[in-house]
Amino acid sequence: MTKKDKLLILAIVAVLALVAAHAFLSGNVLRGGSKVISRVELKNLDPANNGINIEVTQPWYNPYKELSFNVGEPDQRNFDRFDVTRCLLQCAQELGERDFSRIYLCNKGDRLYYITAADFKQLGQQYQTGETLNTLSLYVKLPQVTYTLNDSLAFPPHDGMLSTIADAQDWNTMMSNLLR
Repeated sequence: MTKKDKLLILAIVAVLALVAAHAFLSGNVLRGGSKVISRVELKNLDPANNGINIEVTQPWYNPYKELSFNVGEPDQRNFDRFDVTRCLLQCAQELGERDFSRIYLCNKGDRLYYITAADFKQLGQQYQTGETLNTLSLYVKLPQVTYTLNDSLAFPPHDGMLSTIADAQDWNTMMSNLLR
């Protein structure tokens, strides 16, 4: 085998490697990253999640260990704010051991808010262990740990007698944005 033949084989192998890498990365980009929790896995967490178009994905290039909780268009059935929040808390419970820094809350791929991993994991633990009196208290706690994309709290903290009502209104606003 001559030196030219060896260089030709090396060039062919390099081109094939580039084509394979491009195909893999393009597929990941088109799918929005690799799925961490698919719709099928979400349904397996709770049969009530059947037909809900929500997935947790991880971008193909992820140096900051970020995840996305993506609420898509209703396809098999309509779902509401309570369904989305239940799915979010179930995902928080399921991702408790996973190493990530934050999870973005997205509507059809558009990032709207994020929750830090520590807060998200704490919500999952409280949902799992039943530390709270009921799950509804976690629903209104959710806006208190949610941030905008510019790293400020998405909703102001509320004090006083009517703080639970204000937190419920913030939850309603947040879920409305995720379902728009």
